[in-house]
Amino acid sequence: MDKKRHYYPPKLADRFLEFYCVPERLEQIQGDAYEIFYLDLEEKGLTYARLRFIFHVFSFFKWSNIGFSKFMHQRNNTGVMIRSYFKIGWRNILKQKGTTFISVFGLSCAVGCCIVAYLFIANIWFKGLNQPNKDELYQLVYTAEEADGLVTYGTVAQPISELIPNNLNQVKDHTRIMMEFPLLIQNNESFYQRTLYVDPSYMDMFKYRMEYGYPGALREADQVILTHQLSEKLFGDKHPIGQELSLVVDGEEKLFKVGGVLEDLKDMDMFNFDLLVNFESHPGAANDASLKDAWSKELWTFIQVEEGADISRIESDLGEITKIQNQVDPENPYVKMGLIAYPDIIYNVGKIEKGVRDFLGIGPQILLGTIGLFILLLAVFNYINLSVLMASKRLKEIGVRKVIGSKRSQLIFQFLSENLLVCFFAIFLGCMMAGFIFLPGFNDIASKNLQIDLFRDKNIWIFLGALLLAVTLITGLYPASYLSSFKPISILKGNQKIGSKSVFTSVLLSFQFTLAIISMVAAIAFVQTNYINANRDWGYSSADKIIVNVPDSKDYVPLRNKLSALSSVVEVSGSQDYVGNWITEKEVEFGDEKYSINFLNAESNYPELLDLELKQGRMFNSDLITDTQESLLVNQTFLDQFGLVFPLDQTVKIDSANYHVIGVVEDFHTEFFKNAIEPMAISASPDSVFNYLTLKMNPGSAEGSMDAVKKIWHETVPMGLFEGKLQTEVFEREIADANGVSKLISFSATLSVILALLGLFGLVSLNMTAHIKDYCVRKVFGADIGDLSKKLLKRYLIIWGIAALIGGIFSIYFISSFLDSFFAFNSGVGIIPIGFALVILLIVIIGTVSSQIWKVIKANPAVILKSE
Repeated sequence: MDKKRHYYPPKLADRFLEFYCVPERLEQIQGDAYEIFYLDLEEKGLTYARLRFIFHVFSFFKWSNIGFSKFMHQRNNTGVMIRSYFKIGWRNILKQKGTTFISVFGLSCAVGCCIVAYLFIANIWFKGLNQPNKDELYQLVYTAEEADGLVTYGTVAQPISELIPNNLNQVKDHTRIMMEFPLLIQNNESFYQRTLYVDPSYMDMFKYRMEYGYPGALREADQVILTHQLSEKLFGDKHPIGQELSLVVDGEEKLFKVGGVLEDLKDMDMFNFDLLVNFESHPGAANDASLKDAWSKELWTFIQVEEGADISRIESDLGEITKIQNQVDPENPYVKMGLIAYPDIIYNVGKIEKGVRDFLGIGPQILLGTIGLFILLLAVFNYINLSVLMASKRLKEIGVRKVIGSKRSQLIFQFLSENLLVCFFAIFLGCMMAGFIFLPGFNDIASKNLQIDLFRDKNIWIFLGALLLAVTLITGLYPASYLSSFKPISILKGNQKIGSKSVFTSVLLSFQFTLAIISMVAAIAFVQTNYINANRDWGYSSADKIIVNVPDSKDYVPLRNKLSALSSVVEVSGSQDYVGNWITEKEVEFGDEKYSINFLNAESNYPELLDLELKQGRMFNSDLITDTQESLLVNQTFLDQFGLVFPLDQTVKIDSANYHVIGVVEDFHTEFFKNAIEPMAISASPDSVFNYLTLKMNPGSAEGSMDAVKKIWHETVPMGLFEGKLQTEVFEREIADANGVSKLISFSATLSVILALLGLFGLVSLNMTAHIKDYCVRKVFGADIGDLSKKLLKRYLIIWGIAALIGGIFSIYFISSFLDSFFAFNSGVGIIPIGFALVILLIVIIGTVSSQIWKVIKANPAVILKSE
């Protein structure tokens, strides 16, 4: 057998030799290697021959045999080619300014929206990950046996912190962290403030940039560190260092001095706080507490390990602390203690009870992400459509390049490199729009402080790079593949056309119109719902009413007497809760049936003070003892939901007490319109001490009397938090949230219409330019404007009809579900939102096409056809 015909040297090694070897030596070196291979094959077998061939290939890999000039030549050619591609791309951008502007503007708007959505989502998922020591920080947790099984807690017993130095090796620092809302008093103003009580080592473990002062201020027990926002709120333009403020905890007031102010955290810190205070300043830190009480107090505890520490060894050492805890506090035994790495805290939300983070806001993330995706899809569809039609002016260039030897892959790379240039400008402009337009508007709506930090946030660079790559490929691959597939002979003969009736272009335009319709329907329906709810009858009169909180039972009578003495006060009534706030839930019994209802305990004049409308029966009479001890007023929903008819022939039982229903009032909103009206019962109690006072003021005097009411309140309760408000303001926060969502959706709808308009304008304009001679010929042969208009409009009206059908069905199903999840009382998706959206889009289509038809009307056929 001739082995030379059946066995060959290793292909990879042979190709490697051909790759690196200089041409003038390749034949000699390769021939010698082959000769040796076949000699070895005859004498020592195939395996040995192949191994020795590979050895010979690498033995000739020497400086004198390597063809560097070949590599340098290829690299130089590649560099020249890439520069050429970008130069051609830049010239095309300058040549087609109008369509390029439409593409770049659309993409930049989409990029701006995506950046806002990304920063909002990143603020949740990457919160706090800018900490320099994040990889050395761990939170102590423990697992306990509960009725439902094993539960992990993010807090540990307070004294465990004292055991760390002697029981845990490789730990260089630790801190206790306790979140509280003490009463902060400053210049006769009081408010609850998010406060972290921490050990001084906290500022060594967690790094912050200081605006004023120094991190070591917490080593002094009477000094505090404020955030930038709280400093501005308390002191305005005054220099904060050395300023005084008071904190009230458990009725004990302490005076502190400002020792430091943090720079703006930009919502990127793991802990949500406004104030840092030395842990030893807290009344609960005193050492006089009993051993049992001390171990029953739990708080967050963090450790900082040494670089390269063995975490499994530290977790093993925690077993000793677990034993000590279970010996001291056997009533609350730990199954085991463990560690959660600081960067992993966010991923354990929902898995750990009493954790640092307990809310991710999935709903807002989905809403913003959907808006960003909608706008990006619209911009991408615009760009793809325009890219394909813009290339109609470059068919001859493509044909010539193919004739002189350009490969399809080279043409695709050329188009993608040009596309990269456009997308880069779009990303740059999108960052500018996000920073100066979109983010300030969003921060104002959502009360956030999001900012683009290109100098400190490396994740934003990763996001922008990924977005640039994704947008470049998504918008460029189809046009590049489609245009590079044309045959040069068809192009140069003039047979190849990029027609306006492209199926793919029509599909993309249909998607654009559909997305625009859906976004407009959502915006109109939301605005309509907000308008209806803004004018909704609350079921009671909220005008000329002031609500005042009563912090302590001892303050009730003094507050009531002093406020009643105000000349502008007409009437005063006390209540356990108030309408517009959370109302107590009670269980009511009818015979053998039990139901859950809202229950409000108030003075007998409270229903009349609110001007509740009596439907059946009568109101409370304070002179009748039975009315103030065993009578109820109920709303209409109470009767409807339980299938009752007034007058009731039986009593109802609440908290083992029997009540008679003496009257029925019309339904009224105790909560915002997001929730349906619940069954409601009101009882009257003349001698109770209530949590709130409602003041009925002279007509038009409520707002003007607020300062006087506030002054009396602070004089009576010097160390309390005033939570007074107008009755008209009880839904203020919910209304602001609803208006904020409405503005976001309206903005996205407006932007989607603008993008659809620009895309349609560019598309029609390019089609008109490509077929202007055809229209002029028709005009010369007597075609009237009506015929030309029908020809132009027909295609876009068909696409509008398809989009109207798909968008309408989608809106009815999904937008209605969205509204139902947001409001119990909403306008729904009816003829008004859908009709308005379709009419607006139709006007945009007709207006855009008409502007191009006007070009045909004004065109001079002699001038246009002269080139023929």
